[in-house]
Amino acid sequence: MNRSDSISSPAAKISGGGLITPLADTLESNWDALCAGRTIRTHSQIPSEDAIPTGRALHWAKLAAQQAIAQAGWDRTILSDEQTALVVGTSKGPIEQWITHPPKFSNLCGLADLAADLCTELGITGSRYTYSAACASGLHALIHAAILIQSRQANRVLVVGVESSVHPLFLGSFARLRVLSSAGGGCRPFDQRRDGFLMSEAAAAICLEADYSSLSPPPVASMAHGTPVIIDKFALGGDATHLTGADPQAVAIDHLLKTVLAGRPVDLIHAHGTGTMLNDAIELQAIERALADLDCSSHQPILYSHKAAFGHSLGASGLISILINWLCHQRSTIPPNPNTNQPMPTKRVYLSDQSQRKPVHRSMALATGFGGSCAAASLRSLPSS
Repeated sequence: MNRSDSISSPAAKISGGGLITPLADTLESNWDALCAGRTIRTHSQIPSEDAIPTGRALHWAKLAAQQAIAQAGWDRTILSDEQTALVVGTSKGPIEQWITHPPKFSNLCGLADLAADLCTELGITGSRYTYSAACASGLHALIHAAILIQSRQANRVLVVGVESSVHPLFLGSFARLRVLSSAGGGCRPFDQRRDGFLMSEAAAAICLEADYSSLSPPPVASMAHGTPVIIDKFALGGDATHLTGADPQAVAIDHLLKTVLAGRPVDLIHAHGTGTMLNDAIELQAIERALADLDCSSHQPILYSHKAAFGHSLGASGLISILINWLCHQRSTIPPNPNTNQPMPTKRVYLSDQSQRKPVHRSMALATGFGGSCAAASLRSLPSS
């Protein structure tokens, strides 16, 4: 499935963001950590001194959402408007709460608990949705939010991606698949010495608003500072090759990249980049193929993955990629790939372990997950008014 904005459809504009990771507890402090080249060195949860009775997933999701809401300038009246929707992306929902405090058989529970509880906590009364697409969940959620705005089903959407599953059960499962990094090695996306990823806990949130600037004055004034950025193009895909493995031919990824790049220049490609031997090679080859028809000699995109810094937060990771891209547009800076000291050979993209000062007019993020779920989305800067 793919869809893009049209003349008769409002664009989905980012107006606020929030981010909590093991490295920092605000979007701004996480950006500083990225630019400084900080990384986690082991499987990591978000630091917390006190017990969290509501469950970690809901707690961190709420805090990230509150950051985004505050930056967007949404008050309780806006949140309770029926034209404000919520979309949550998560691979396992409040799984750690179910494991540590199993629900009684008489109580119904499921992945949608997070969305229901967030609506109660934040005062959202409009539509709510939950997307669980493994490690592509966050990007699937963002794309659904953009569709809601473009189809005029909502004027505003709060998108939340959250994952809290750093638990021996899942660490053991991933270890058996041999996709985890060795002790102390860290995650090295697109490095010749890569040997896997580190699991992490994280929550991200993005406020999207309908941008009617080409049709009529927008119904809600955006409080975001810096360059206005919209969701440009997007595509969803399904790869039925293997339950946990990637398609060596990358047929689905090729289609996503072709659809979203659409033969137009791009400044930043935020890859899924998990640092595994097989997936990084397949993904890089697909990216190189997708850029074959573009003049990359004079306009070489930078390839980036945040997983060296934050680890792999599974269902939250795709939304984190979009948040970081948004900041790259605003700051004209792309953070370093800190552990990629011996980069894999590339022809059409540039890999660096140093920050790059560069205007970002158009960027793209890619996410893939178990079961074949995959998605891609691009951002585009609008001229400042």
